[in-house]
Amino acid sequence: MILGVEIENFDVFDKDKAGILIDDYLSEGGSSSDPFRGLNALIGRNNTGKTSFMGCMAFLRDTITQGCAVASISYGRPGFANMTPDISRPSVFRIFFKLEDKKLGKPKFIQYELSIVTSRFKSPIIDSEKVIIVTEVDGAKKPLTILDVKQGQGTIVNLEDGSSGNEIGVEDEHLTALSLYGKLTGYRDYVLLYKEIYHWFFCSFSSEEQSSYFYEGGAPGGHKHLNSTGSNVGNVLEYIKMDNEDEYERIVNEIKDKIPAMKKKKNLPQALKESPDKLFLYLLLLRDSKPRSTIFIETPDKDLYHDMVDVLSDEMREYTMKNHYCQIMFSTHNPYIIETLSPKEIWIFERSFEKDDGDVNIRCAGADPLVMELFHQGIGMGAIWYGGHLDSKQEDD
Repeated sequence: MILGVEIENFDVFDKDKAGILIDDYLSEGGSSSDPFRGLNALIGRNNTGKTSFMGCMAFLRDTITQGCAVASISYGRPGFANMTPDISRPSVFRIFFKLEDKKLGKPKFIQYELSIVTSRFKSPIIDSEKVIIVTEVDGAKKPLTILDVKQGQGTIVNLEDGSSGNEIGVEDEHLTALSLYGKLTGYRDYVLLYKEIYHWFFCSFSSEEQSSYFYEGGAPGGHKHLNSTGSNVGNVLEYIKMDNEDEYERIVNEIKDKIPAMKKKKNLPQALKESPDKLFLYLLLLRDSKPRSTIFIETPDKDLYHDMVDVLSDEMREYTMKNHYCQIMFSTHNPYIIETLSPKEIWIFERSFEKDDGDVNIRCAGADPLVMELFHQGIGMGAIWYGGHLDSKQEDD
């Protein structure tokens, strides 16, 4: 689970933070900032950075799993030099996590930091990398840097075997040390962190790309998990049915009961190919036998009737309650879908547009005393938003 993110000199972000970082977590007086929760709604006017935020997270995931050179041109990205506002400065990502350590039976708090610079040939190079873990010393929580790499050379600490400060080197300047040690047995902290990032899921069920499959056809065979566009839904249903027919019947009937238009359809995979149902895709995703660590969704309410929006919001809440170390981050312009959320689950993106880059501000609705008071009086967040209480104070002047 992500507790906080800071992005520096990348896309529209100059040095912007949402949630908490390790220093906030360890501060003696307690941080005044709020962490990300299990369910998080990103709201704000158009072009305020919500899509860019998710794009930054996708780029970070691809950098760690594939390398920064590949990540910079994948999925239509224009190259790293075109994504960083100032190529003379590094782009820096800081992510603070709460991870499930099943072996210890308690959460583990880890911060990952990555800095990428632009070479003279305008290609991306991994500049530095850190992993900082929260440890307990004499009953007090302290930060311990267990990975510290600069320009391919550094040190690594493996708490699993008690080693400390072993020198390491990464020959490929496009690869992170985490991508290497996160795949090695015996480096449990790094494996936990790598798996967490690797299992981020960027949902594009509402994209134009999603619908093309249903006209062009798809390859046969069973798939364990939905892909980002949901175009392999027939394959996933086939896999579930072949693996456990009782589980297949349970899942399908459970979802059908929540979607009136689906109740009369018997040949479900074929029916979905003829008329893809986005709500069905979301509900199937939320029933994956191996839940995603973080699901990022842009406008999940798009094309959904208002009562179906209620179904989706309830299902997302149930998903995060069942899977305590998993979370959902979604953007929306729809007050209905946030009606049952708390102020601390809503993140407001604002932008002055006084310059092209770097004027984004991200704040938690729960930090506003008036919003909290209205919420405690029983007013839903959708109504509070519709009433203008989540808009920037600058806009009210």
